Amino acid sequence: MSIADFTDDDLAAVADRWGLDPVLVGRLRPAVDRMRETYERVYALAGEDPSPHAPPVASTFANRGPEDPHGAWLYRLDDPAPDGSGPHGPGSLAGRTVTVKESVAVRGVPMPLGSRLMAGFVPASDAAVVGRVRAAGAVVLGTSVCEDLCYSGSSFTSVHGPVTNPWDPARAAGGSSSGAAVLVATGAADLGIGTDHGGSVRNPAAWCGVLGLKPTYGAVDYDGAMPTERTLDHIGVLTRDASSLPAFLDAAADPPDGEPYATAFARGVTGLRAGIVAEGFGWPGRSDPRVDDLVRESAHALQRLGMAVRDATVPLHRHGRDLHLPISLEGGLTTVFGSRLQGDNHTGPYHPGFATAFGEALARRPEDLAVGGVLALTGASVLRDATHSRVTAHAQRLRRVLRRQVDEALRENDVLVMPTVPMLPHLLPADPREAVITTDLPFEMHDNNCVYNLTGHPALSVPCGLVDGLPVGMLLIGRHGEDARLARIAAEFGDRVFRCPGPPDHRTTRSAR
Repeated sequence: MSIADFTDDDLAAVADRWGLDPVLVGRLRPAVDRMRETYERVYALAGEDPSPHAPPVASTFANRGPEDPHGAWLYRLDDPAPDGSGPHGPGSLAGRTVTVKESVAVRGVPMPLGSRLMAGFVPASDAAVVGRVRAAGAVVLGTSVCEDLCYSGSSFTSVHGPVTNPWDPARAAGGSSSGAAVLVATGAADLGIGTDHGGSVRNPAAWCGVLGLKPTYGAVDYDGAMPTERTLDHIGVLTRDASSLPAFLDAAADPPDGEPYATAFARGVTGLRAGIVAEGFGWPGRSDPRVDDLVRESAHALQRLGMAVRDATVPLHRHGRDLHLPISLEGGLTTVFGSRLQGDNHTGPYHPGFATAFGEALARRPEDLAVGGVLALTGASVLRDATHSRVTAHAQRLRRVLRRQVDEALRENDVLVMPTVPMLPHLLPADPREAVITTDLPFEMHDNNCVYNLTGHPALSVPCGLVDGLPVGMLLIGRHGEDARLARIAAEFGDRVFRCPGPPDHRTTRSAR
């Protein structure tokens, strides 16, 4: 790579952007040129970039085809044979079918991130999680639709069109892992791999009537997935069957104490204590009281499993969404836009192909950045400049207080309970662009979920009933590393209290396990 000499205009633009003395900046040209030469040496040392256009794997664009009435599929692999190449052959996911959110790399399959910006980008290698589930014997069927650059918790911003809810196609499926949830709910796949930055696995799980797990922070390697803010980003999974959760974790995650997740899952729940978090209910202007009532009723039904149920409190929970916003906004400004999907100050891995494809697209076709991305970029830029990141620094400090409060509640209880999403799935807007500009539809569902991206605790959405024929999710939160305990509670709840049926038009096609 040869980096062109910087012109006087280039240096003047930097001086103007940062309010620097243009004469001084001009005099620094020799030092800047030495830095440029170092960049060239590093590039030469590394060799050529991995091609952002890897040899394609045989796949078929399947969005809105005859078998995709809800617009959930993106690409289907023509030969989705299992790998089973782990050290001991097929493992915990042998034969299970998997879809992968289009923001998670599947080698040789286009990865547009729900956006025009990344159209045509093909990753050269699997994301870490995809490689691990393949090695455990899973059959990767293809990729599923997500929201444009994942900047929405609903399902109407994707460049591919809206993903409709299988319980009511006039309503949102939730997002941003929208397609994965729909494909799992309708029986098209056993598992859906997604990403969760503020609820993007759990939102659609609740609205589509499936289980959605955001594991303990860092349990599943995020390498190869599109980052937004690396301290908030999680790989998550959707499924209809709670026993699939420890199987997925044993394949994709490293157990915190060396004990297999399946072993921890085998332990019963009798004697465990559940705390109903008061602050998770009654959100002014957003909570549906019928959802609140059903979740409270479901929480008390945990007593049928031999659990003790009582009230709990996390005082700062009510401000979790407030704390999440500046951290997500300014972190995204650095990670998505500043470093072109790379992030800074972490030990990697890094992906030059991601950076090149996104950076060149943003430079050449900024008009292809959707309104959600423009909102994030604009808001983060003006607010960071106005506050010099002081508010984000305060949010990060308060984030530690929030985590301590959750840990304290989990010393007194083994699991915390609240609604996953405060309301039923909303109607899809007639004009998606205007909905982003003038309403809170892309973000209204985050109140409870985003708290546990801030604190890193495992959180699992469990279907707990229906209101107006639409599914409702109950959110279970556990201590760090106790993901399998949440799965066991969900399994017993499904056996003894409520097991969600399939969406009305798909009840005869859902595969059983």
